[in-house]
Amino acid sequence: MSQENVEAFRRMTEVLNASPTDPSMIEPLLDSDYRIDNIVTAVTDKTYYGAAGFVEWFSDMADAFASGVRWEMEAVIADAHDFVVGRMAFVGTGARSGAPLRLRWIAVTWFRDGRATRSAGYANRHEALKAVGLEE
Repeated sequence: MSQENVEAFRRMTEVLNASPTDPSMIEPLLDSDYRIDNIVTAVTDKTYYGAAGFVEWFSDMADAFASGVRWEMEAVIADAHDFVVGRMAFVGTGARSGAPLRLRWIAVTWFRDGRATRSAGYANRHEALKAVGLEE
């Protein structure tokens, strides 16, 4: 199951980059109770729900960037039957500065039956691994 979850994790980034304003494109990958919890230091500290919330989260996070921002999964750090831990980034150009910009964090996405149930962002690898019971 973990390879299926890793592929679903990758697919979430691909789908959102291809259709960043269309919740119907991401909906098949998400459980009906899906939510996103942000780290306290994130651009937004709001909790987002469902496919529409996923699209809203992307939009809120991308506001600091000029058009053309991309969401990237840089690496899978850990995975198991019900979660994937990955190093993520928003990559683009600053909306105001025009300077290259890369916003990084560690994300955990939990899965049930191949669909994401929850995603949470963490400031560092240690916190993310602790959230899934893998102490460093």
